[in-house]
Amino acid sequence: MRMLGLIFADEHDANISDLTLKRTFAAIPFGARYRIVDFFISNMTNSGIRNIGVIATTKYESLMGHVRYGGEWDLHRRKSGLTVLPPFSFSSGEARYENILEALQANLSYITNCKEEYVLFTCCDAIGNIDYSAMLDQHIKSGARFTCLCTKTPLNKEQGVRTTVYKTDEKDRITEIQIKKEHDPGDLISTHTYIMSREELLDILTQSIDLNKKSMRRDVLMPALKTSKVMAYVTDEKLTYVDTVSSYLKSNLALLNKDLRRELFMQELRPIITRAGNSSPAFYSESSQTTNSIIAAGSVIEGTVRNSVIFRNVHVKKGAVIENCVINQDCTIGEGAVLNYAVLDKGVIINDKRLLSGYVTHPFFVGPDSVI
Repeated sequence: MRMLGLIFADEHDANISDLTLKRTFAAIPFGARYRIVDFFISNMTNSGIRNIGVIATTKYESLMGHVRYGGEWDLHRRKSGLTVLPPFSFSSGEARYENILEALQANLSYITNCKEEYVLFTCCDAIGNIDYSAMLDQHIKSGARFTCLCTKTPLNKEQGVRTTVYKTDEKDRITEIQIKKEHDPGDLISTHTYIMSREELLDILTQSIDLNKKSMRRDVLMPALKTSKVMAYVTDEKLTYVDTVSSYLKSNLALLNKDLRRELFMQELRPIITRAGNSSPAFYSESSQTTNSIIAAGSVIEGTVRNSVIFRNVHVKKGAVIENCVINQDCTIGEGAVLNYAVLDKGVIINDKRLLSGYVTHPFFVGPDSVI
């Protein structure tokens, strides 16, 4: 594949600060056994990309421990492979960058030393199973300067969160870029995923550094609409968003729908790969009751679990009732406890007979290693 892949690991940390307290956005657990970054690395490798850089600024220890050298994705190679890029700007050994353009500027030397003809770079808030090679084909055929991935059907995209929306003509050429807090049905929602030639990107980065430009959208894409061809690639694949704790809950629970699971995990020749665990199979006691749930290996279920996503090594004790919840790994739910619309980060202990109840739009969130 003649394309370099770049993943921005923490561009949206501030939108979901509860879950990024001790980790970067890309390392957030998802779907009982995955991390968000797994989908983006898998999409790239499934599309033939063999050189991937993951750009992170803070709290990236968990991310590095998960992706390591990329062996699970066959990226542990003598040449190319997977690289976690450093969190410092080009101008200072201490200053951290704050947005996409600055992140690219900070890694100018890395991009310069790569040999691929094209560059794909993406944020991590829209989770799906995407064929980037088809996007590259359209980019080349259209003769575009930039191609931007977007969707008309964003699943669980929260209203009230700043959203980039594209307006296009009948040939999918982008004519306007808007920032909205309330998106409408049929809007072309950006995924902050772009393709351009590496040579073009290097020119943009060099000029933007000289002119002290900081914003990809304001300083690069918007001016380019007047002078260049900027194309939208509108995907038909389902994309589910994670931009608040509420959308995190809803996007996890959406996996209980077999059609979405099939769309994400059963695409021919496009598997979603994660770092393998070594847990024993989940154990269900005679007192357990489970309905329409995803339960990962290593868990012990003695109580009742309904319509929930349970990660590895969770212990649900006898008499406990969990409904419409996401329970991250290594949590313990005490006897007789009742949880409804709750999101528990890793290592949480809920003591006996506690009641935690939220709602789908306002889930009850418990931070990592808490005891209630």
